[in-house]
Amino acid sequence: MKKSLVALAALAATAAFAQSSVTITGIMDANYSAISNLNDQTTNLVGQNGARTSTLKFIGSEDLGGGNAAVFQLEIQPQFISGDGNKFNSVFPANSSTTVAANSTKQNTGQASQQSGLTGKGESFVGINSAEYGNVKLGTINSNTFQAFAAVSALGTGVGSGYGAGNTIGDFTRFESAVRYDTPTFNGFSAGVLKGTKNDSQYGVIGSTSTGVTLRRPGVLDWGINYANGPLAVKYTTLASTATPNEASSQGVTTTTKMLGAVYDAGVAKIAGATGTVKSDAATSAADYKINIASVTVPFMGTYRGILQTGSVKYSGGSSASVNVGEKVKTTGWALEKDLSKRTFVYLRGESTDLAGNLAGAYVANGTTLTSWNNGSKRSVTAVGVSHQF
Repeated sequence: MKKSLVALAALAATAAFAQSSVTITGIMDANYSAISNLNDQTTNLVGQNGARTSTLKFIGSEDLGGGNAAVFQLEIQPQFISGDGNKFNSVFPANSSTTVAANSTKQNTGQASQQSGLTGKGESFVGINSAEYGNVKLGTINSNTFQAFAAVSALGTGVGSGYGAGNTIGDFTRFESAVRYDTPTFNGFSAGVLKGTKNDSQYGVIGSTSTGVTLRRPGVLDWGINYANGPLAVKYTTLASTATPNEASSQGVTTTTKMLGAVYDAGVAKIAGATGTVKSDAATSAADYKINIASVTVPFMGTYRGILQTGSVKYSGGSSASVNVGEKVKTTGWALEKDLSKRTFVYLRGESTDLAGNLAGAYVANGTTLTSWNNGSKRSVTAVGVSHQF
């Protein structure tokens, strides 16, 4: 249950704080998984985030009058189970030296979510909401492009979705050092734009490791147009990330992700789909690729849901030493979920991923680099778990 806290009791009597509130909410999600991996490798583990990401959120709002409010959110995503059990989807290899790197981590879109000091990698911001002029946020903020994916992914970012760094779809969730503006809604239409500041600086004190600072933050421009009317919702987004000089051969390379997604809720079933492209303007780029996602959710017997979802990346052009141009990496997922209450459900989920679009040499089994797909390019996960919102 969400717990609303009025600001400090000593200040509650003053008018300035009378309409201020803080809400503490979150999700805890854990599961038992059986994994059949490449080269006949098998793993059993207790992991987390099989259906939803485990989070702890502090959400605050103060009524400023005139339809305006000051707002904030601090989101922490704790790893409460040893072994980082969320990372058991397909491995998406680092395509080449031109793959945009952010904060020493290779990322398809230059996302900078691994910056030291970023608490838990969750969405955190402070801003102003205006009923007349729209909303402004500053902080580490979810992208329009991620919201387009989230709208069509019936499996969220959990088992079966293929989403995330190192997975089939990739990772473009949120960006630090960002400002975002969202318009009010007019006749079902709205729009949003996010700007992530580019940082080329590298400086420090000679001979000192404690005072040296290296900022490797790419420049990000992400915008989206939304339409929602009754059972239909449509989103179109574009995300462009430009690497900084700190990323050596990737300097100045812009990676652009475009996505169009739609959801239709027919009552007896919810149908969703999205298509998109990812392209790099590097002279010798990692392979450009096309993304396709489709899902259907069917509720039945009051408290049950059945979900089917597929997502794929097809390498359509460019060049790379670690992918097969013209081939696909594909994840097919399914789920059976049962609500135990309004806040808790249990789930059985599975996924099968075919990595044939990638070269075998991008993967390691038992400490040895694979030389071929002779033992097959598929891997699978089956998970049973419980997800609770408080």
